[in-house]
Amino acid sequence: MKNQELIDYLESCGVCRVCQLRYLKARGTEYRDMQKTFQRLDVKVPADGIKDEPADEQPTKKPRLDICSTCLGLFSEDFQQQLIDGILHSDFAKYDSAGIVLAFSLPMALQLRQLSMWFALQRKFGAAVDNNFAPDVPIKEAVKLILHPIVCTQLNKEYDANGLMINIELRHSTEQADVAKLVELNKAAFPAKAAHQKRIEISRGLLEKQYQPARLKAELFEKFLPIPPAPVTDPLELQSIDLLGPLVCVAGRYRKLSRELSHTPWVLDGKRIMEDSIEEIIIRNVGGHFSETPEKITFMSSGREDVDVRCLGKGRPFVLEIQNARCGSLTQAQALAMEQAVDATGTVSIHNLQVVPREELTHIKTGEEQKRKYYRALCVLEQPATLDILQKLQISESFDIQQKTPIRVLHRRPLHTRPRTIFEVKARVQRENPRLLVIDVVSQAGTYIKELVHGEFGRTAPSIASIIGQPIDILALDVVGIDLDWPADVNNAAAVE
Repeated sequence: MKNQELIDYLESCGVCRVCQLRYLKARGTEYRDMQKTFQRLDVKVPADGIKDEPADEQPTKKPRLDICSTCLGLFSEDFQQQLIDGILHSDFAKYDSAGIVLAFSLPMALQLRQLSMWFALQRKFGAAVDNNFAPDVPIKEAVKLILHPIVCTQLNKEYDANGLMINIELRHSTEQADVAKLVELNKAAFPAKAAHQKRIEISRGLLEKQYQPARLKAELFEKFLPIPPAPVTDPLELQSIDLLGPLVCVAGRYRKLSRELSHTPWVLDGKRIMEDSIEEIIIRNVGGHFSETPEKITFMSSGREDVDVRCLGKGRPFVLEIQNARCGSLTQAQALAMEQAVDATGTVSIHNLQVVPREELTHIKTGEEQKRKYYRALCVLEQPATLDILQKLQISESFDIQQKTPIRVLHRRPLHTRPRTIFEVKARVQRENPRLLVIDVVSQAGTYIKELVHGEFGRTAPSIASIIGQPIDILALDVVGIDLDWPADVNNAAAVE
């Protein structure tokens, strides 16, 4: 089968120039200058798309139809313009995204026509056309090769699989009739399966798996659908265009400055316990820049504090996962304004605010229990501290503890005994009150520090209380450091000055 013979036959079947190149297995940029590609493949085609005929002879082939019999006009200039206009008339302008990706929902009539042409080529060229491998570049792949570059150029955007997704649904006037014939064909082609099905579900996946010449005879196919595909007068219809913004991840570190603020909204028995939370404050001041539906933003952090525990030092890493973001970027000036708005609440402070790749979210969860966390606890003894107590609480070598789930969190955590490592303990007496100890603890993440101090009736062993041999309670607790060097340090204030 020579290239010229193949193209001449496709021409006679009403196949457009783009689809002709698909049957020549053209790739990448070969679709941009089709005339040049045809020349390289040693195929003669007229520049206007219609084969030249001798002036004194009747044409042996009918002129090409306006609508391609295989792609139904999907790759035509008319459809390209219709698609561009449709995108521009959608909510496209609301999204500030440098990259886009097209997602087409194609009618099954297109797949049937590809199969029909596969059968036709087998009849025409015999063994040169394989039973198992389609002779053309698949429609979906061709869309990426041909339509994506055109649309990106027209819209002045880059192709980005993680960018703004433009969902395009197409229909064709023959779809309903073709699917009805396909249902009957399916019963005839696969009677054993059809006998056990009350309702035959026809899907694109079924067509891809079941319908190819290796599994289906052309003679049976032709009883229901024509070979080659019949000409059409109606092009594809642009049914709808829906936009889905990219997933944007905004990371930073927060400091919790209040002992009366929950991590997330605190609702008990249907009643709101506290007016605000860390999650709501950050989303309220950051989310609006990226999304019109901040209630759908997901807040994650590297652990959490109790309501009455502050988080100081460099703060705790957090990330906002924003679906359908209308904006995918954040300038340092914008980030600084958000940081200042959160700081103004007086209860939470954030810094290092930045957009990060989705892949970096693994830093929040991966190996979480291996991280070290640094705490400072203000503790009270029944009697003034002694030198012996202070010496017992200068621990530089690590030791392991066994912690049962604290009673205070059993309503939301399963009962387990968890081993945890304490890496270091240091203690000093508070000057104003000899009964008060300031204890610094470096522990494995996931350690319940309050229970480490008082032991909770032996549910944590050993505990500070058991080490010093007398009761001790905790008055206040601060997180002063988290051993996670993420996200990167970004001084948004310095960049704006």
